[in-house]
Amino acid sequence: MAKRGYNRDTIRGGASDWDVSRPFSSFLRMLATLLVHPVRFFEALPRVPDVRAPGLFLAFCGLLAAAFWFFAGGTLPALAALLVPLPLSFLVALPYYLGSYGGRYGYVVTWRTVAYPLGFYLPLSAVPGLRWVAGVYAGAVLLSIGLATVREISYPRAILVSAAVTGVIVLAAALIFWF
Repeated sequence: MAKRGYNRDTIRGGASDWDVSRPFSSFLRMLATLLVHPVRFFEALPRVPDVRAPGLFLAFCGLLAAAFWFFAGGTLPALAALLVPLPLSFLVALPYYLGSYGGRYGYVVTWRTVAYPLGFYLPLSAVPGLRWVAGVYAGAVLLSIGLATVREISYPRAILVSAAVTGVIVLAAALIFWF
């Protein structure tokens, strides 16, 4: 039986990291944990600068989102949902990192904190009314809990940073897609 956790022979993660050997069940387990008890999810998130499990998780979520977008919006949105998540996650993590500057751990751990809520948002982005609610929940609620727990900054600061960054992202998306 394989040992759980990170070592040089495996990319299987800790208790809240995505398990590549069981992608669907791990995805559903993580989704349930993020929705029901996000504090527990972020407390168990490994604080290691390893991009493999979250990167593969974003690729998996991009595949799901591409399938949903193909039926909801056509080929071009499906292609964007397939190719954009990983580069977008590195870009989106930067303002969260800068806003939580002085917290514990570095940029890659902050990116790990952003990658999982972003991955769960991606398939939901194809549902017309739900995309905005899910985006605000993932960006403002989940990431404020994640920043406070993982980066170990105060909750008021984490809420302020998450709300501000999410507000700017939602405003930019609304301007791009509505005008």
